[in-house]
This record gives sequence, C-alpha cells and structure tokens, in this order.
Amino acid sequence: DININNNNNSVALKQQKPSNTAVERKEMSLKEEAELDEYEQFDDYMEIVIQFGYVTLFALAYPLASLVSLVANSIEIRSDCFKLTYLCRRPRCMRSDGLNMWKHLLGAIVRLSALTNCLIFGFTSGQLKEWMPSFYESESNNNNSSGEADGEVQHLRFRSEKAWVLIFLLFALERLLLYMGMIIRSTIPRVPEDIMNELERKHFLMEEETKRFERNR
Repeated sequence: DININNNNNSVALKQQKPSNTAVERKEMSLKEEAELDEYEQFDDYMEIVIQFGYVTLFALAYPLASLVSLVANSIEIRSDCFKLTYLCRRPRCMRSDGLNMWKHLLGAIVRLSALTNCLIFGFTSGQLKEWMPSFYESESNNNNSSGEADGEVQHLRFRSEKAWVLIFLLFALERLLLYMGMIIRSTIPRVPEDIMNELERKHFLMEEETKRFERNR
C-alpha cells in the first residue's frame, strides 16, 4: 500500500509539474514578443478623432458618413485585434478615469460641428432656400464655352435687405443646438443609477465589516 501511494504521488507531481518543452516554448514566445514593435495608442486615438471630426463637422454635407464610419470601424476592430496579437508587444495595463485630453478634444469638435453644419445649411447647400425662398435671389449664367449644349449654372445670393435676418437666424440656430446639447448632457448622469446603488452597497458593507472587526478586537 505504501508503494502504491508513493507511485500515485509521483505520478501526480509529474502531471502538475510543467514539462521543460512547455517552459522553453513560453520563454521563446516571450522573447519573440519582446522583439516586436511597441504599441502606440496615440495613432489609434488620432485616427478615431479625425474620423469623428469628418462625421460631425460635415454631417449635413454627407449624411451617409456615419454609416460609412460604422462599417469602417467594424473592420478596424478586427484589424486592431490582429495587430495587438501578432504585430505589437502586449501593451502595459494602466488605470485611467477617462480619456483625458481626448475627451476635451471630442467635446470641442461637437461644439464646433453645430456652427459648421449651420453654415453649410445656410450658405452652400441650398436647403434653406426651399424653406425661405424670399431670402434668396438666383443668378443664372450660360456656360457654352465647350461648344456643346448650353448649360445654366445657378448661383445663390442673399437679398441685400434680408441678409442680416438670415445670418441672425443661422447663428440663433447654432446657439439653440448648443443649448440643447448642454441640456441633454446635464440630464444624463455620468454614472448610471444601478452602478451608483451597487457602489453605495459595497461601501455600506465595508463600513459594517470595519465596525464588526473593531468590536471583536
């Protein structure tokens, strides 16, 4: 019986102890990973911020940009996974309470997008003319320089007596969008209610455990 138990213990120790080949493979993988390029998160952040700027600043000029960015980001996620797995060293884990400077940059882009879209809406798109045609006057120029069929090119221009009213309306619309954004931001809490309840519960349990420990001392 003693011999059988010793044999069983030796077999169990051999199973628990990793083989030399497994350790060598792990060391080789670590050496190979150490030779890879270091991961630079600045480039990925900048890429997303530039894309966000195109989508928001010129949303009225190209409304399908959000859909295109959604498809591009779905592909970008898989390509970044491949890059982090095979092409770059494993990034160091660092705790952070937010996006730091990127959060302020994204907020500035959102606020600026209200102005750019209002200017596109009023000055270049011609959409406002369909709603307020009395504020505009159109000029048509014949373009027959190529010798082919005549083509008319229409240029939109504000009526001189109503231009200031239209500019006032555009900037009022821009301010209205900013105020709406501020209201939405103030009404939505930064931390969801269920998470706040869970944090308060954990804090209460920790205080109770501390009081119980002090009583038992």
